[in-house]
Amino acid sequence: MEPSLTRGTLPLPDLARSRFSEPTPVTLAFLGPVEWLHGPLLGLLCSRECPGNAILATLDQAPEWVKAGQIVISGFHSPLEQQIFRSLLHRSGQAVKVLARTLEGYRVPPLERTALDAGHLLLISPFPAEVRRTTRQTALDRNRLVIALASELAIPHVREHSPLAELLKAARMNS
Repeated sequence: MEPSLTRGTLPLPDLARSRFSEPTPVTLAFLGPVEWLHGPLLGLLCSRECPGNAILATLDQAPEWVKAGQIVISGFHSPLEQQIFRSLLHRSGQAVKVLARTLEGYRVPPLERTALDAGHLLLISPFPAEVRRTTRQTALDRNRLVIALASELAIPHVREHSPLAELLKAARMNS
């Protein structure tokens, strides 16, 4: 059965509201088990360039996350995040993919379709239908939502003075 796109108001957990001083989006489009957003989520964020030792350590950790039943939330955009995403889905792990564009008209790739059908993937987007392309700003907004929703973060590598580094500084991670 084809999953249907749903858009609704989502009451975000208190933790999500407390991480940033500006409001976090509460209207999300989603496909999949949206109730996952209220459980513990491991946020995965990594800069595009990542040293080999961090890559290997994170790839070694992915099977442990699956074994522990950990739900990983990320944009799954950087090369390491993409590798982890494929690893999670091939192992029937649970993942929440946050898009940096609208979910409307998103062509779900076969691996994601299989995971959606099996109940192992949740796709979400805070963006309205007119935001059809990923931009630097929508990528930052996506990462901000990942940080806001995660109960804890796994950050294998952050390039100094990068937009991700600045975003992490802005987050109130002591919550």
